[in-house]
Amino acid sequence: MKNIIERRDFLRNMAFSAAGLLSSQKLLWAVGEDADGKPFSVTAFPYGTLEQLAGKKIKDILEFHKKELKEEYIPFFENKRIDWQHGGYLHEFNEDGTHVPYKEMYYQGRGLWVHGYLVNNFSVSDKFKKSLIKSRDLLVQNGLDENGYWVSKISADDGKPLEPSTNIYGDIYMILGLTQTYLATKDERDIDLAIQTAYKVTERIVNPAYQHLAGHGAANIPGTKRLGTWVHFLSAITPLLKVRKDEGVDRIAQMCAHNILNYHWQPGLRVYLEYLDHQFKPFPPNPVLNNRFISAWHSVQAAFVVMDEALRLGHAPMFRDAMETGISTLEICWLDKRGLVSLDNPEMKPSSEGSLVEWWGMLDDILVFCLLALEHNHETLAIKYYDKAFELGYSHPEKWRKPSPYPGGQRGMFHHPRRLFYSIEILERIVAHDGKPSNFLETAAR
Repeated sequence: MKNIIERRDFLRNMAFSAAGLLSSQKLLWAVGEDADGKPFSVTAFPYGTLEQLAGKKIKDILEFHKKELKEEYIPFFENKRIDWQHGGYLHEFNEDGTHVPYKEMYYQGRGLWVHGYLVNNFSVSDKFKKSLIKSRDLLVQNGLDENGYWVSKISADDGKPLEPSTNIYGDIYMILGLTQTYLATKDERDIDLAIQTAYKVTERIVNPAYQHLAGHGAANIPGTKRLGTWVHFLSAITPLLKVRKDEGVDRIAQMCAHNILNYHWQPGLRVYLEYLDHQFKPFPPNPVLNNRFISAWHSVQAAFVVMDEALRLGHAPMFRDAMETGISTLEICWLDKRGLVSLDNPEMKPSSEGSLVEWWGMLDDILVFCLLALEHNHETLAIKYYDKAFELGYSHPEKWRKPSPYPGGQRGMFHHPRRLFYSIEILERIVAHDGKPSNFLETAAR
């Protein structure tokens, strides 16, 4: 691996050229495909067909999502999220309509991913394509520190670093964004930097002193293992490995999946614990720090990112195990009038009292999980919870489908577009198979 300081100087001093780098060919390796970017074949067994979801025919729900993406989300991203003047992405505004004076790398990587995905999969203008390069340049030339970590915040206008790196989440989403950018540019520097960043993330998360400062809540006890860490990281490196094979990153991905399924998942309790101690063991009850928390949201995400990794590896038992953890999470944490409810401890039951859960990304991720399960296995509970999440989400379209730029609102830069992108990908394959499941669980390693 190249020396990070030398590489940083190289990237700072050499602006990328947009000319000749963009391809109109669809290059995306989709969620749910194998290691070579190919969909699985239809089953040869006489299973029934999946004809409808959420009261709609499968073809109709596919067209519904395509229309939503084309008519609502793409104009929103183009008009409200791309910083055409400076590059990068506008993720948060003041109530007077002015953008905050900084850009968080956490959202910049996500924005780069959305931007790259749209370039790779849709007919967009040359201006839209060139703005992807402009954004990539702004982030690469200003976002790396002397250690090869991505800083937490840069200035909204000139990209000057404002806040040093405090956690690994901005880095993770830059991996995702750079991978999509590489598919658009075919510039080896993009994918090389994504791989290098994966190693730099690993360097920190295996460090016993790492505390997740300013990452998904308050700081943790040094050495704490977080479910969200493995989930977010795996969601970025599985797509990376579908684009570029790297033995070291492959083992990192398997580490993430192993930690999720074999440590955070508690078979006797049928839940994922969000926090484990430095020895990967559950924390005892503590009146000061609640380290026995169950994040229902991270749990559903854990299920489908491990399922996607299992598809990449061709590992049927891993897929089944992950699918069962997702179903179990929904059975325990779902309430019809509230949505997906997280729990303070494993003994707690979801309370029907309280308002609708406002974290709409949970519903997005439930839909992705259920579709990925249904593509390969017509699990009746996946149908049940797809219908429930769809009905709850679309009964509040003003909140779910119209992201808010203001603090605390939906920024519409990850879970919302990911649900649309992945739903369309999976539904297209289900339609191509005439509603029959794939042959993955029959032919993959057992």
